[in-house]
Amino acid sequence: RSGRGSAQPASARRRARGMAKDKAPAKSGKATAEPRHDPGWERAVESGVWDRPADALPDASDWPTWGALRERILMNAKEIRVTHTKTLHDSFPAEVVKLSPPNLTTMEFRGSPRLTRFVCSPASACPSLRAADLSHCGELRYALVQSDTLESLSFSKCAKLDKALLQCRSMSTLNLQKCASIKTLMIWSDVLNELDLSACENLEKLELYCPSLAPEKVTMPVARPRARAPETRYVPVAKLVLENMNAMQETRRNAYATGVL
Repeated sequence: RSGRGSAQPASARRRARGMAKDKAPAKSGKATAEPRHDPGWERAVESGVWDRPADALPDASDWPTWGALRERILMNAKEIRVTHTKTLHDSFPAEVVKLSPPNLTTMEFRGSPRLTRFVCSPASACPSLRAADLSHCGELRYALVQSDTLESLSFSKCAKLDKALLQCRSMSTLNLQKCASIKTLMIWSDVLNELDLSACENLEKLELYCPSLAPEKVTMPVARPRARAPETRYVPVAKLVLENMNAMQETRRNAYATGVL
């Protein structure tokens, strides 16, 4: 009897251990396996084109090695076209500029309603960039662009753009259509020979350092033409560098004030 009594608890203990094992969460295997890769990631690396929302890129917060994969996709990019999406914020263009892909020729962030500022600086960033399109970005207020290679730049229908500082010596095309809110505009270009500012009716400060741009090739706004006459001399690079530094400091102050940092 005592033998049967001692065997029964042992059997019960074994069954209990088995049930506990079945209920316990797995410590390895499927629960910690790397999530499945998006097939579009490898295609983007091979083609050099990223034309999907920024949040479709791999993210290190989802898997530790995906940060390197994300960087590989962006560094191999020749064209980045993230358009008409509410998920694009200021941080993504800043990430691209910081990485500075060596073969990137085109950046398009058209129709991004949450983009408020665009900074491409210094001039050595994105050394192959030829075209940038930020049109239809309704909340874009500030732009600082420094590039030795950029040829075409569009801010068309950026209704809230207030300030644009553009040091782009190779820029031949600038679109400021329906940029009625812009108050400060500075342009440095060696090749720009025509400029339409007819929509910039609130322009208060205009500095043009464009040796190929004749005054008669500048179309000023018909109403309240308050800007001073264009000049054809170069602006010191230090002025743009200082502007960029002040903008970065202001961003840090705002971050501390809001508790982000």
